[in-house]
Amino acid sequence: MEEKFVEINGVSTKIITFGRWIDDSLGNTNRLILFIPGNPGMIGFYKKFAETLHDKTNIPVWCVGHAGHNYGEQTETQLPKFNEHPDLYGLRGQVQHKIDFFRKYISEDTKVYLVGHSIGSYMALEMLDDPYVKSTLRNAYFLFPTIEHMAVTSNGKFLNTLVRPIVPLILFLTWVYTILPTFLANAILYIYMMISNIPWELHSENIRELLKPGLLKRVFFLAFEEMDQVKERNDRLLRENITIIKLYYGENDKWAPREYFNKIREDLLDVNAELCNIDHTFIFHNSATVARTLAYWILP
Repeated sequence: MEEKFVEINGVSTKIITFGRWIDDSLGNTNRLILFIPGNPGMIGFYKKFAETLHDKTNIPVWCVGHAGHNYGEQTETQLPKFNEHPDLYGLRGQVQHKIDFFRKYISEDTKVYLVGHSIGSYMALEMLDDPYVKSTLRNAYFLFPTIEHMAVTSNGKFLNTLVRPIVPLILFLTWVYTILPTFLANAILYIYMMISNIPWELHSENIRELLKPGLLKRVFFLAFEEMDQVKERNDRLLRENITIIKLYYGENDKWAPREYFNKIREDLLDVNAELCNIDHTFIFHNSATVARTLAYWILP
């Protein structure tokens, strides 16, 4: 595994790779798995998933974080200022960010398996409008895809109605958290993760990184653009790429509910869509399971 920051679309971006780094030769394979995360776009949450996927396929896996969703050793002041460049951190900007990465680091003779999770599926679908991306694509896999009418889902209503009005308070509380003594901050984090049933050993550092006001502000900004902009499903792109796309829905998903699974199968008769009993946030307890399933689809 390699983990570094590179500049994409003017924003320092975290990249995690398994199999080979983005500047290295493909070696004896011209195949590549490119992964686009959900929101938050912190790819540390997906390490176990990506590692298992690489182990099962023996294909290099690249994970591209969202612009502004990872700081590492840098501070917020080293990123393009949020108030001056909100377009870099919004939904359209994140799509262009991934296209720019694709064009810069992926050669035209590469056979790409494009994978998106949640809003990453929406981004991956929109990327198919780019001729260069489409020319290299072998298959696209959308995991728990939030590609339509997010605001009217149960989670969307909760976010818009209850969370959106108190975002300034949430950001203030996260700032307070950052100045607490380390032992107290760790105790609060441990209790929260225990109550939420989130594995400490896998995700404590990821949650700790998320609780930075500047980063969380960008996460919320993207989330509310999702609520406002993800409306009608892009059936044109789905139809144009119907033979290479597979969608994976969750039975009890509150972001991409079963009725969306039923509707897409009714509207697009040739669509390859499957239903499972795994949670939308599969990274907490089912990373290996989803990775093995995806590997089965990818391998000939």
